[in-house]
Amino acid sequence: MRTQYTIPAQKRMVLGKKVKHLRLQGLLPATVYGRGIEPVSIQLDSKAFNLMFRQAGRTSLIDLFIDGQLMSVFVQDVQRHPVKRDILHVDFKAVDLKRLIQVEVPVIAVGESPVIVRGDALLNHALSTVMVEALPAELPQHIEIDISVLDQMDKSIHAGDLAASGTYRVLTNADAVVLSLTQLRATTETEDEAAVVTEPELIRRPRDSDDEE
Repeated sequence: MRTQYTIPAQKRMVLGKKVKHLRLQGLLPATVYGRGIEPVSIQLDSKAFNLMFRQAGRTSLIDLFIDGQLMSVFVQDVQRHPVKRDILHVDFKAVDLKRLIQVEVPVIAVGESPVIVRGDALLNHALSTVMVEALPAELPQHIEIDISVLDQMDKSIHAGDLAASGTYRVLTNADAVVLSLTQLRATTETEDEAAVVTEPELIRRPRDSDDEE
């Protein structure tokens, strides 16, 4: 069962550079757009959005009430201050709950690899997200991948290895590597070879007298 995220908003009349006055009032300027609708400029409580966004991220469906009118949206883009990293503006994408959408979903490693536990390797995230197709209400917030199967250095997890789901479909190429192992320390043989110090060969330059002979 998905977590329900709800946030109220109001249509925004303040546009352009004047939106800085909204931010001083604790309001966050935003825009809503989507298939078949005209973009709508809105404003919402900045603290309420920050709290929700930390939990919902970009892959959770949000019930956005604009002056009481419900719109189902995802966070499409977030503009931040280059130094303070405060959120300055948000783009919401309105969706049709009956139409399939394609979204990049984060992958999260769970479990333990015995090779990593031994200290022989580090986990390599070749892909941090995979492309998923689903109805908006059934889109996973993330996909968990059990790395306990990575019990040898030459093993890796591909997009095609992800568990099948009845609610969504992974579109990323099945052969694409998602998680693999990176060797952390050299083998014993390599270390032994590195420890051997080879005495340099001394080469004597011929003397002038040798050349004359």
